[in-house]
Amino acid sequence: MCSKTQTQVWGNPSKAKVLVVGHDPRLQRVDTIARYCFFADYYFKPKPAKKSDLKKYQLAESVFTCTRDLTSGRFCDDEILITNLCNEALPPAPVGKTVYIPQDKAEDGLENIRALLKVSKVKLVFAMSQQVNYWLQKLGFYAATPEFLYEAEPKECGVKNEEPYYEPKKPKAFKRICGQKYVADREYFLFPILHVKSYPLTGKFRTYQENYLNCKNRVGETIDLLVC
Repeated sequence: MCSKTQTQVWGNPSKAKVLVVGHDPRLQRVDTIARYCFFADYYFKPKPAKKSDLKKYQLAESVFTCTRDLTSGRFCDDEILITNLCNEALPPAPVGKTVYIPQDKAEDGLENIRALLKVSKVKLVFAMSQQVNYWLQKLGFYAATPEFLYEAEPKECGVKNEEPYYEPKKPKAFKRICGQKYVADREYFLFPILHVKSYPLTGKFRTYQENYLNCKNRVGETIDLLVC
């Protein structure tokens, strides 16, 4: 059993070929901490009728649906491994803001991700959200895009707020890298994507449709290379 303040990785590393890296286990509007990342276990249970459980099911469903879409359905659900950059419950952010991941927690998270990759068959990584990719670049997991790294740096006012939150120096920095292909630690192909709560792309996130189309094409080409 996991603690009430920590969530567990979902999936079997010995079978997994795709790793999805999320943000943290805390939901924005409630204090619920998922037992497994993104409530992934709900996806393999009957669809719940209770509204609160249905929301968890839908979040889990989005992870698998988005991954299946970006990989053109070439991997089974049991070949998907799911974790977060931080699996600990961090202090909640103010309403409407994003939870801030401190650098020490990001460093611990990256260490855990590397350990997970070493015992898996994964060669393909989807890293969600601007903040997660900011830390993965800053900590050297994959090559930094200088403009993105500068623009995505957390504002000091958010970091030092009584309730810390993440806000980038400049908005829309993520457009620079979303869907691009990177190589992490010289052996894993990594693609930055939006948080799956934004999937399918609607409203303001429609501006990322081209990013996702290009991402899907690049992922397909990468998979072709991996199976050759």
